[in-house]
Amino acid sequence: MKKDIRHKAFFEKKIVDFSEKAGREHLPWRKKNITAYEVWVSEIMLQQTQVNRVIEYYTRFLKRFPTVKSLAKASWEEFLPYYQGLGYYTRGRNMLLTAKTVVREYAGKFPHDKKLLEGLTGIGSYTASAIMSFAYGENHLAWDTNLRRVIGRFFLGSKHLITDESVWENIFQTSKRVLNGALMDFGASLCVTRPKCEACMLRSRCVYYKEKGEKEMQDKRYKIGDKKEKGGKTKKIDWKNAEVYVFLHEKHARYYSSQKKSFRPFVLSSGYNTRAGIKKYFLEKYGLILSVRPPHGKKIISGKLTLLVNAQILLGEPRFKVFSKVDVQKRPIGKSKK
Repeated sequence: MKKDIRHKAFFEKKIVDFSEKAGREHLPWRKKNITAYEVWVSEIMLQQTQVNRVIEYYTRFLKRFPTVKSLAKASWEEFLPYYQGLGYYTRGRNMLLTAKTVVREYAGKFPHDKKLLEGLTGIGSYTASAIMSFAYGENHLAWDTNLRRVIGRFFLGSKHLITDESVWENIFQTSKRVLNGALMDFGASLCVTRPKCEACMLRSRCVYYKEKGEKEMQDKRYKIGDKKEKGGKTKKIDWKNAEVYVFLHEKHARYYSSQKKSFRPFVLSSGYNTRAGIKKYFLEKYGLILSVRPPHGKKIISGKLTLLVNAQILLGEPRFKVFSKVDVQKRPIGKSKK
């Protein structure tokens, strides 16, 4: 037990020292006396989006919507210019819903309770913990991928071995507000996907380093190639010249068709088979602003390589025939490329 305590103290000291010397305190959402609203905005924007991209959006967004009450009054059309480009537009719509709920049910203040926070649209355990920690100074670890990597590797030898997060809540003595920020910075700079162990001040007592990452390697997820040839070799397929089938939908309940009599997705040539190309095509041809997802499928249709892409309309009035999800499912498209 003494050894464990010593390692915990060593771990916390090194992590905090790193944060004081090389932490990201310049980030606008690391300011002192930050509000729950400001933490929430930053965490929603940071989901699946790189930090450097978020900084400009975050600053501009808060200038236009400085409080949750100002955001709750906004329409989608007023909101979108300050969010567009971050992607994942469902979370943008959830932001408006949550802002209205906070104003209506909590008098414009995010609840000082993790369970109540998790009851708000678009807020999960991590975001709720971040709000409780950074805004309210409460004793909650905000378990993102960085915390899982750093804590899991140092104490257990693998980022995959954190199975019960609750047991770690009371292990550390450092303020969770300080520790969360420090661990996030450390995980984003040194303990990355391919860890920079030789530059790490934790390596002398790190289980991952001592075991040379063997536990984590055993649980590594391997990607499967497009097509296996005899002998197990992977044959690479060039999808750059593929056509694209765009499934334009409204929350996957209603689908817009390029034909009137029966459902047919919008078929675009290879010159438009990127997300930017698809957006350009629909804006120029139909005056519609879209949210376009990465391809969800690859198929051969009429002998041609084809990408399958989902998209939703953000702004504009569509004038297409509408079909239900059942109608769409009745018409299978081509065969899968395996």
